[in-house]
Amino acid sequence: MRLAPRLVIAFGVLAAAGTVGLGLLLREDRATAETKRFADEVARACESTRAEILHQAERDQKLVGGACQSGELVDRALVALEAGDFSDRRLGFSSLVPQERVAFDLDELLFAVSGGDIVGADPKTLLSLSKKQVEAQVGKGPASFSFRTEGELSIVARCAKSHRGHTAGLVGVRHVTPLLAQRGQALGVVVSQGVKVARPDEVAASCTMTDPQGTQVSLTALKPKAELVAELARIDERILLAQALSMGVALLFAVVLARSLGRPLAELAREASLVKTDEARPLEGRVKGSGEVRDLVVAFDRMIEDLAVTRRRLAATTRVAAWREVARRVAHEVKNPLAPIRAAVETLRRLRARDDPAFDEYFDEATRTVLDEVHRISNIVTEFTRFARLPPPRPEEVDPADVARHVVSAHEPLTEGTKLSLVVTTKGSLVRADRDQIIQVLTNLVQNALDAVRGREGAAVVVTVGKDAHRRAVITVSDNGPGIGKDIAHRLFEPYATTKATGTGLGLAIAQRIAIEHDGELSYVGAGERGGAVFRLVLPPEGPPAPVDPPSSG
Repeated sequence: MRLAPRLVIAFGVLAAAGTVGLGLLLREDRATAETKRFADEVARACESTRAEILHQAERDQKLVGGACQSGELVDRALVALEAGDFSDRRLGFSSLVPQERVAFDLDELLFAVSGGDIVGADPKTLLSLSKKQVEAQVGKGPASFSFRTEGELSIVARCAKSHRGHTAGLVGVRHVTPLLAQRGQALGVVVSQGVKVARPDEVAASCTMTDPQGTQVSLTALKPKAELVAELARIDERILLAQALSMGVALLFAVVLARSLGRPLAELAREASLVKTDEARPLEGRVKGSGEVRDLVVAFDRMIEDLAVTRRRLAATTRVAAWREVARRVAHEVKNPLAPIRAAVETLRRLRARDDPAFDEYFDEATRTVLDEVHRISNIVTEFTRFARLPPPRPEEVDPADVARHVVSAHEPLTEGTKLSLVVTTKGSLVRADRDQIIQVLTNLVQNALDAVRGREGAAVVVTVGKDAHRRAVITVSDNGPGIGKDIAHRLFEPYATTKATGTGLGLAIAQRIAIEHDGELSYVGAGERGGAVFRLVLPPEGPPAPVDPPSSG
């Protein structure tokens, strides 16, 4: 497929992916906002209904309370009770109760006097209440209200007035169901008593109201999702329209761009394919274009000219660079084991010169250290000379704690006032690894740490051996030196990156390569609790695969 149609397809796909992704994000954001608005609306409807019921209860309390304090019916009844002709006037008082109920716009009204004696009630079914029930309903204090939850939810407003040992009171009841229906119709929801579980096509919100006696009543507002679904559908339509327009504009732009870039890029691609055979020709004069295309043509022509020169130089310097690299690596890696060898020999000479009785005891350890380090130097030099690279790992069962102990022991004579310590948190955990190479890594880390803290008060280097949750051996080398600057931290493991004036910058690069070839990891963790720097070496228990000898040629 040619470049032009490919650009059109690519821009079309990118435009589609971008608009679809943006559309989905926008749709999700709008849908979330609309769903929240819808849910908040239902919650506000529940709260509004609750507030209206409480407000109505307070109005009923004031209404019934006013009838007790200054109402004609209660005052006349108390006067009749005091005068002793209440029985004669009882029927007249009873006949006034229905009129009072209608005047108060209540669903139920009960009028009673001392001892729970019912004078009148509307509806008549209230006459069946016992005197104890009536006394409990009327009460003895000022006007109050409560919720009646048995049967139909109702507001019960009551009051009582006493005069010279006689009491008269009113109990007014308002059914809440009509109020719930009225509020629900006004707010577009269905409000009912109790906590209801919404169906999948509904949104529900619950709220609670409490009367002065502590009775709690729960309300639930339900609203069908039809309005929400319709609004989400309108959002989808608008987003789809915007996506279609965006894709159309993107495709038009892609066609124009493809036409302007296709021919020059095709010629550039043809010449670029000839670069590897050194047959590429300059494009100047053969390819027309402006702006970035013109710059690209000039850069390509300059590149093929520079490439020709570079090829000639590279051919001449490759061999020299390769041997120089080998020489640098050998010099750096041999230098580290020479220090403990020199220290061991100098210690032996000092002990011998003063006929120290510890000479024989130290002779064994010192010669073993010298032989081990000489053996390691021999291996490094042999492998670098043979392959001009690091030797491949030759894994065997090794104890990381034993390896770390060897490195610490070899460097103890070189501490010069620095506290070098070993902490082993896990013993007996063996890993498959090349012992010499792991010693090489730890030697590099310990030597770097000693160099970092040299001359500092309270200088300390700690080597810790343990394992992680994956049974991998973890060896950390930490110091309390000045630490590593941010400008060099991200390049620590690059060849030739070093903070030392005399360093070659190959030590950590070689150490990390050894870790990688062991299927492990060497990393700079950062500053420790005491400051300084912390390096961590992680080795898997299974170690690297067995070395494979390269096939012989000839």
